[in-house]
Amino acid sequence: MALKRLLPVIALLVLAGIASGAAPDGTSEQALNLATVSQPGDVCKNGYTSYYWTLEDRFTGNESFRVFCGPAGCAGCEGGWKPVSVTMYLYWEEENSCALTVQAEIHEADPTDFTRSGQGRLIAASEERTVGPFKPAGLWAVTVPMPPDTPAIDGSCFASIRFLDTCDELPAVVAAPGECDAMVSWNDRGEGWVDLRELDLPGNLSAYATFECQVVEKDASATWTTIKGRYDTDK
Repeated sequence: MALKRLLPVIALLVLAGIASGAAPDGTSEQALNLATVSQPGDVCKNGYTSYYWTLEDRFTGNESFRVFCGPAGCAGCEGGWKPVSVTMYLYWEEENSCALTVQAEIHEADPTDFTRSGQGRLIAASEERTVGPFKPAGLWAVTVPMPPDTPAIDGSCFASIRFLDTCDELPAVVAAPGECDAMVSWNDRGEGWVDLRELDLPGNLSAYATFECQVVEKDASATWTTIKGRYDTDK
């Protein structure tokens, strides 16, 4: 595994909106004030938004990557957090003509599995889409939007990106600063999920899900029977 520190001069493309710009330096995670209650429309990025290392010979295509997203990673939201996109960073050393077919998924984290390796039910899956080519060379944020009707969640989940094919010009996988935590970053090449800590990833996988705080749903309209009982009248 060839390991390199990520250079500060990089290129970024957000593929959800096809908008380009400079990537943030992302040298540390911002701590959230969990005592704060989020308002509808507030956005939370849960996972690992920073980047520090590039790892060659780790990406093959025809594989899936996922990160664990815990509810403590976002401040409280009465209406629940709705997944709106999943992002993973990739790095190309040279300009390329590579295109990849990707799909994002949100799964419940199996609460009965203390190793957090088990996936629960599928909450939502995006449409398959082709991204690339990735020009110029550098750091790219592959961001896949989730369907508008994705439900809000209030528990732990896995955010994953599936690469449904491969290409001749393979990128490097990107890792966040710090140590790789156990049971957080995962890879599946068709034989089941493997903890990337066991594969000596130097930091957590640079990938995350973006959530939006939702409005509290109002109670259904009261029936006439309910209203009559409330006011104790037969009229």
